[in-house]
Amino acid sequence: MKYLYLLFLLFPLCCAAQDADSIRFAGIDRKLEALVERDSTFARTVDVTAGRLPLAELLRNIARASGVNLSVRSVEDIPVSCNFTRARVDDLLRFLCREYRLDIEATGNIVSVFAAAASPQPRPDPDVFYNAADTTLFYDLRGERLIDVAKKVTTFSGRNIIVPQPLYDYKVSGYVRAMPFDGALRTLACVNGLVAEKDASDVWTVYREPSAQSPGEPSAPAYARRRQFSPNELQVDSLGRITAHITRGNVQDIILDLCDQLRLNYYFKSPVSLTTGIWVDDTDFETLLAVLLKGSQYSYYCERGIYVFGAAQGDGLASVTVVPLAFRAVSKLEDAIPAALKSGVEIKTFPDLNSLILSGDRRDVVRVETFVKSVDKAVPLITMEIIIADVQRSNIREIGLGGGVGTSPTQTAGTLGPGFDMTYSAGAVNNLLQRIQGTVNLGRVSPNFYLSLQALEENGTVRLQSTPKLSTLNGHEATLTSGETQYYKEVQNNYYGTQNPISSESYQWKSVDANLSVKVTPYVSTDRHITLEIEFEQTEFTGREQENAPPGTATRSFRSIVKVQNEEMVLLGGLDRNSLEKSSRGIPFLARVPIIKWFFGKEKRNKVERTLNVFIKPTVIE
Repeated sequence: MKYLYLLFLLFPLCCAAQDADSIRFAGIDRKLEALVERDSTFARTVDVTAGRLPLAELLRNIARASGVNLSVRSVEDIPVSCNFTRARVDDLLRFLCREYRLDIEATGNIVSVFAAAASPQPRPDPDVFYNAADTTLFYDLRGERLIDVAKKVTTFSGRNIIVPQPLYDYKVSGYVRAMPFDGALRTLACVNGLVAEKDASDVWTVYREPSAQSPGEPSAPAYARRRQFSPNELQVDSLGRITAHITRGNVQDIILDLCDQLRLNYYFKSPVSLTTGIWVDDTDFETLLAVLLKGSQYSYYCERGIYVFGAAQGDGLASVTVVPLAFRAVSKLEDAIPAALKSGVEIKTFPDLNSLILSGDRRDVVRVETFVKSVDKAVPLITMEIIIADVQRSNIREIGLGGGVGTSPTQTAGTLGPGFDMTYSAGAVNNLLQRIQGTVNLGRVSPNFYLSLQALEENGTVRLQSTPKLSTLNGHEATLTSGETQYYKEVQNNYYGTQNPISSESYQWKSVDANLSVKVTPYVSTDRHITLEIEFEQTEFTGREQENAPPGTATRSFRSIVKVQNEEMVLLGGLDRNSLEKSSRGIPFLARVPIIKWFFGKEKRNKVERTLNVFIKPTVIE
């Protein structure tokens, strides 16, 4: 039963450690994949053979053989024996991180390799026992937190113990067995450099005397440089570019040496107790500092030409930077910054100067500042010339001969041009009959007789052209809307009452819109081609069926995505609407015979063709 209880306690810890390692391995894989996309050098293959070679030296040889930039920091000198043939650099880094519990951070094409953080261990439960029968206390403590010990003693004994908040995390150790409560508590305080006092109400207070110095906190003497690096290890050229080939060295020594060579002012709030190895060529001071302090508890900032170094949390090394924008508006830029970069950085917009105010750890602030400057580029302005051509062609032809008897005599009247449309009276027809010479006597017509002769042809062309110009920024929509509104009356009749209903009439005017709408969204690629997303819609009134009825509408629309070169015109549309109307009226059978049908009937032909074309010419203005 005892072993089963231990198994239940250890199983969640093993699962938690396994989950932490899986998360770390997944993070390493993502970083290496992104690194290979940015710099193909990490995809090169190398041959590496080593026999009991220190791990840091093996990483240095891999960097030298492949030409990549590696910084090795706080890595134990574990002897490694291996033989790799045609192995990719990223696969080697992935293997070594898994095998020797390492982690990586990438800054540009510089990779920092360091020991992975240990998995958090649960705090041990203080070994404390209180015997209520004889009020004796037993404890066996080895570096437990003072607040945890006080809580457990109070729980078992029922006596209140007050611990000041600054001493919550104070580590205490000690061992007593069956000692009276008062003596056991005072002994625990004494051996750990504390004082325990009891007041009249049996309440204990544990505190530290102001003059007492905590164990393990010796006075910090002035830092003495441990090592002076040779020119082959650390060199600064005349342009301030740094070359560092250091297998193992103290970070503070490296910073001091660089500040001396670059003649920079510096101040250390606390010693930078960090050991690393680095192999970089031709880099600047800021980038090298970011690599040296990556993944550690130390940070820095520069104020009025003085570089201040120390612990990021304890020394309050918060950096505040104002990032002015040269080409973009600051209003919506904060939403474009990835959440991974914004973590730990306070971002405020300052519209008055079109700037961002960044505050936080200097390393995180630099990452956000680098991203903001990378997207602060000139956005192309696109001007679009749009030609909307609406052409309507009509052809009307009417021809035929008609006659009849009216209710009263008809006068000769009509039109001789343009077109021929005449109506002849009975007298005119009789004169025509008398002039016909021949053996056939056609006789005379009645006074109310009339004869209608029609021969008319009409052709028309209507061309409507609109040439608007739209301008918008890259990736933003430009909209043009033009149209008209017509109104119609809607009448409503209401009846009130049952026996003698009273009618009430009310009406309201409602509107119907007919618009021409054009929406264009341009996207400019790096090869100066322009992708256009176009939406076009045209609505027209077609007339009213009745006097107070709503007007009818006809809609033509299309959506399209095209890719054109700069200042190249594209034709869209071809929205045609054709109508053909043919009608004839005459004597049966004779109205079907060509030519003869014109003497025994009438024929009408109406043809209308309508075409809509849209021309767009985009121009990029830098």
